[in-house]
Amino acid sequence: MIKLSIVTITLNNKETIEQTIKSILDQKYPNLEYIVIDGGSTDGTLDILNKYKDNFKYFKSSPDKGIYDAMNKGIIQATGKYICFVNGGDFLYQETLKNVERVFSKNEKNLFFSVADIDYIDDNNNLVGSKICRTNEQIIKRRFVEMPTNHLGMFVPLSAFKKHGLFDLNFKHRADFYFVLKLIKNGYKPLNLNVKIGGFRLGGISGGYSTFLENYKIVKLISGNILTAFYSCSLGISKLFFQRNLPFLYSIIAKFYYKINKDVFKKEVIFSNNLKILHIIDSDLGGGAEKIVSVLQKNIKNNYKIITLKKLSEKNKNNPNYISIDFSSKNLFLFFISFFKFLRILININDKKNLLLHSHLSKSLYLTFFCSIFFRVNHIHTEHNTYNRRRSIPLLYPIEFIVYNSLKHIICISEPTRYELVSYLPSLKLKNTSVIENGSKIYKHRNRNYDKKKFNILVLGSLTKKKGIDLLIESLSSLSQKINKIKIVGSGPEKQNLINLTKKIHLDHLVEFIPFIEDPSIYIYQSDIGVIPSRWEGFGLVAVEMRSSGLPILISDTPGLYNTFSQYNGVYSFKNGSAHSLKESLILLLDHLKNNKLKVKDLNNELGYYSERFFIKRYANFYQNFITEKFDRF
Repeated sequence: MIKLSIVTITLNNKETIEQTIKSILDQKYPNLEYIVIDGGSTDGTLDILNKYKDNFKYFKSSPDKGIYDAMNKGIIQATGKYICFVNGGDFLYQETLKNVERVFSKNEKNLFFSVADIDYIDDNNNLVGSKICRTNEQIIKRRFVEMPTNHLGMFVPLSAFKKHGLFDLNFKHRADFYFVLKLIKNGYKPLNLNVKIGGFRLGGISGGYSTFLENYKIVKLISGNILTAFYSCSLGISKLFFQRNLPFLYSIIAKFYYKINKDVFKKEVIFSNNLKILHIIDSDLGGGAEKIVSVLQKNIKNNYKIITLKKLSEKNKNNPNYISIDFSSKNLFLFFISFFKFLRILININDKKNLLLHSHLSKSLYLTFFCSIFFRVNHIHTEHNTYNRRRSIPLLYPIEFIVYNSLKHIICISEPTRYELVSYLPSLKLKNTSVIENGSKIYKHRNRNYDKKKFNILVLGSLTKKKGIDLLIESLSSLSQKINKIKIVGSGPEKQNLINLTKKIHLDHLVEFIPFIEDPSIYIYQSDIGVIPSRWEGFGLVAVEMRSSGLPILISDTPGLYNTFSQYNGVYSFKNGSAHSLKESLILLLDHLKNNKLKVKDLNNELGYYSERFFIKRYANFYQNFITEKFDRF
């Protein structure tokens, strides 16, 4: 196994040095020598270094003449075949040294130095960007313009330092650039590790105008060409000037440059952690969509506000995180009024380049689309249903095509939801869609007593046509002798129609309508059976809530709901849209409970994947990845 030397130089890195050390020791690489050079820290760094000094092959703390002098001290002590600098505050990702050994062991007879992608990290350990290696051909071609990678990504043969000299202390800012150019001039070639090697802490002495003035001297010395040196220096200075003082103009120039130079890809991706996520949803009360928006707003730091189209409920009337634009009509004129209200909200938000509009449900999708186009703001959407009535209207298809294809990303709450959407709009790119299953509260499992003649049935959810509650009511006309009480908990536009239906078939003495409640646990534990009769349902949060509590449930076989939950114990199903099938399945479930043919198991471990905790984590990861990919500048 190849012997590797890692050198860490540090000065007053008390807050981050332990992370650096652990990242190297945790590699568990058997043929590693670790060298630490401290520049005479006075902030408590030495206390941490002394705690780990038995793991160092060499450790010294004394004043030095700067970063490259400290590096040279480490090189002199090294005996490995290859050497790399992981300085105080930086760190390696797991398995990095094994990957390095694997790549170099195949190229031992050749003159190579490694290049590798790295991540940029700020003082709070936030990922704020990445440095991407160019191709080997581009590295050689552009060698006088830029470093091929950060020193963290470079493993260099120790023999190269012995043969071509240590870092030249005449170059305070760019001695590493000078050394790399010497390597290339002497026949060394870049060897791409094709992996991100670690995290580089932003800061340090490089990056100012003086850096590029040194570039002039270095390039002139290596190339012998004044024009090449002047070009390298002027390019670096002008780039830095535009980045610092005219970022918008720089972005336009950079985009144009990469467009006409298709063989040159972006080397740096820098993004902001100041992302503001603005959720747009039809209402603040109702079903699963409203619930998950509330959970995300409370638990993910980048979530900014929630805009609702309808008036706010009493619960959120004084909640500063909610803003209502008071749109509840299908009237086109009122839609335009709402559009301008939304625009006014966006106008008052500073830093729109870091704003992300996240819409939910149909009306919000359309309203957000127009506003995002007006302000050129990134817009993503969560698709909550496997089907919606818009898809059955041919005249709407061209509009749907434009709206959905304009989105930066579409999150689907289940795989069937994505399948149905892509089947409807084949033009959508799969890479612009992802699946994040919903999450809900996991209730403590309780065993019920089913030694009874009549049972209590529970329905949770918004009172809309898609929920199919009318199917359940219609199926109960001949089952009154088996039912004690049916509690329907929720609010929505179908409430009065459902009340009228119960009266029409003389079941109003059995059915109780209960307004939406934030915590339905009292009704869940009072019930014997949960029913989810949805005509279409992307996921089914209430299935998690009811079944985790120990409640057996009856669900329709609609895609999304059925695909997710049919595999579990204590879950029965019926044919979607059929009151007769619902009735037959309900009779079967009641008989099984009455005759002790069903043992309802505790599924809290299995359903834990759909808990709020994991749901929040999945969304947090999505937002972080989205920042990395979308909020970048050249």
